[in-house]
Amino acid sequence: MHRFTTSNILKFLVISFFIALIGISPSLKVIPQALVAMSLHDSQRLVELLLVSLVLLESIVLKTIAGSDPIGKVTRYAFSVLAAFAVISSYAAASPRHALIETSLFVGLAYLAAFVARLYHENGAQLVKRLTYILWGSILLSMIAFYVGYFTAITFKTPVVWPAPITGFNNIRFFNQYQLWTLGLLALPLLTIDVNSKRTRYCLHMGMIAWWVLLFHSASRGVLLSWIVGILITACIYRKLAWPFIRLQLMHITAGFLSYQILFELIPVLRGFAVVTGTVVRDTTSDRVALWGQSLRLIQEHPVLGIGPMQFAWHSHISAHPHNSVLQLATEFGLPAAALLLTITCYGLHCWLKRFNIARLQSQAHQDRYLAIALLFTAVTNATYSLVDGVIVMPISQVMMFTLIGLMIAFYAEGNVPETVTVKRKRLLHPIFTGIVLTTLVWSTLPEILQNAAGSDKRFSMGYTALGPRVWLEFK
Repeated sequence: MHRFTTSNILKFLVISFFIALIGISPSLKVIPQALVAMSLHDSQRLVELLLVSLVLLESIVLKTIAGSDPIGKVTRYAFSVLAAFAVISSYAAASPRHALIETSLFVGLAYLAAFVARLYHENGAQLVKRLTYILWGSILLSMIAFYVGYFTAITFKTPVVWPAPITGFNNIRFFNQYQLWTLGLLALPLLTIDVNSKRTRYCLHMGMIAWWVLLFHSASRGVLLSWIVGILITACIYRKLAWPFIRLQLMHITAGFLSYQILFELIPVLRGFAVVTGTVVRDTTSDRVALWGQSLRLIQEHPVLGIGPMQFAWHSHISAHPHNSVLQLATEFGLPAAALLLTITCYGLHCWLKRFNIARLQSQAHQDRYLAIALLFTAVTNATYSLVDGVIVMPISQVMMFTLIGLMIAFYAEGNVPETVTVKRKRLLHPIFTGIVLTTLVWSTLPEILQNAAGSDKRFSMGYTALGPRVWLEFK
């Protein structure tokens, strides 16, 4: 009985830290400055590490592997080979401890995906509804901060420096990653939940339009391009079935653009002053081209094992990552590992489209139909954006990515009873392996955490020369 009580407590803590990271940290600093000195990014990273550690601990206490059946034995073996490549590459890296941070963190995030899948199997409809509520609560907090800043600037004629009044992130592109994860999922209440009140539907529409204003203010070309790619691919795959979802997206982006023009172009002209000052849009992508060229050279020099997970910063003076997920995987983990992961991804996409084709979705309830469309749209848009930005690097993006993976796996396997391994040998090996991952994660990240807690001038600095962040925000 005590074991199950402990497990339930850990589950509650995992959900609490998830809400803290996804729901609160985009607008508020979760960890007080008086407790430990850190940037917004470092605060979010620390919450992510605590979240993943609790997931691993809950898995050890539970002593079962739930929801592994839909993955399949061959795919599990492929992931085992991938993990072996990551470990070998880590030990061959210039800084093995820092390489093991990345390896253990991604393995821990895979446990988070399994945790989400298990919650979906327990009550899928409630999980999706509550996740949607968390996202809506999160963006409302962000928008309150944004529009209070805007109307303060308008009222007192005190211009703000771009990207203000957007707050909560050390870099505006971190905000763009967070925002892109929400665009498809936020539309679900208007499609899948029976909202009878016209006032509620009106408020939801206005909220989505107001959310798009922030995207136009952030001036992210990458997010808009990724959104267009997501819309086109979703339309090509699901055609008329996707039209209600696409119509909402088109309506909200159009109204959002017009609202942005009124708020930041027309009203400032009528008021006779600029609301925002500072450079908004870059006129070059030469930094990306330089990083990608550097990645290709490193791949040529280290084709098999790569330079090691999270080691790009030790080889680059420009940035801590190449701003391209495929190049990052090939550069750091090696070509065989990158090819294996891409093969697994393509196989997963093939299985998804085979099961959730047009004929299958036509026979599904509205809730399941639009959930499948929204999940695919979200996966496509963020995969596209990861080709030009550090989507697989930032803490909120990492947690949202594996949450989405967990939802897609569970939704794919819905109707099948999740496999719970009860063989004695596997029951023994599972907590041992999980304990090794948890120990590695704590051991590899603890030095910088203690360094910051001690008040060192280095704070969370990891000692590399490139501009951060990767795990922590590196100030140069």
